Amino acid sequence: MDKVKRALQIFNLLMENGQIDRETESELFVEYMNPDILEILNEFEDELNFKILRINNSLYMIPDYDNYVLGFKNKDMREWIGSSARASDVYLSYYVVSFLLFLFFGGKNKNPKQREFLRVSTFIDELDKRIASVLDSGKEGVLMEEKYSMNFVKIAQSWDSRRSYEEKKLTTKHGFVLRVCKFLEQEKMIRLVENEKEIRTTTKLDDLMVYYYLNDSRVKEINNIFVPGGDGNAAN
Repeated sequence: MDKVKRALQIFNLLMENGQIDRETESELFVEYMNPDILEILNEFEDELNFKILRINNSLYMIPDYDNYVLGFKNKDMREWIGSSARASDVYLSYYVVSFLLFLFFGGKNKNPKQREFLRVSTFIDELDKRIASVLDSGKEGVLMEEKYSMNFVKIAQSWDSRRSYEEKKLTTKHGFVLRVCKFLEQEKMIRLVENEKEIRTTTKLDDLMVYYYLNDSRVKEINNIFVPGGDGNAAN
């Protein structure tokens, strides 16, 4: 097959699924390592602002931060949350995702993953504690807002205003967390199991976090946000 057509096959499948696994797409996975095809895909990356990562036995497509075609936009999350979603709800969803990643991947050793599963109820309890500390932090909260260009107080208020009932409505903490988790599940980052009472990560999320996103500086930045007191030495 023509190498350009083969490169397009790989590109199209990555566009559709976000990943190619050696186990299910062995032929395309091997073809990716052909220098001629790799050169074509590298040109695609440069022109379309994305990266293809080979991690273990999978290929992943990662849009660049400023990619407004393949990348994720605020309006995408607003639409996912619901038509009545406010800007503070969108940023709260980002905070929920970030804190979830911290609880799974905030370890201090060479493998930062520190748990295999997380109960949804436990996650909500941990969010309650963390957000209460933001509301009580006073000056520290303002300093965090200035440093990270994120309105932590508005985010905390958006969370705190929700009821604690275990319902799937967006007006409850449980419902909001489930909506965010279902978005991550759609992106093949997590799995909701045990009747949506437990969160487990996927191989895709494990690969991307451990081998790509969590370099030393990113681990330190995450810990600075979520470890009480901003312990800059929390990750070694």
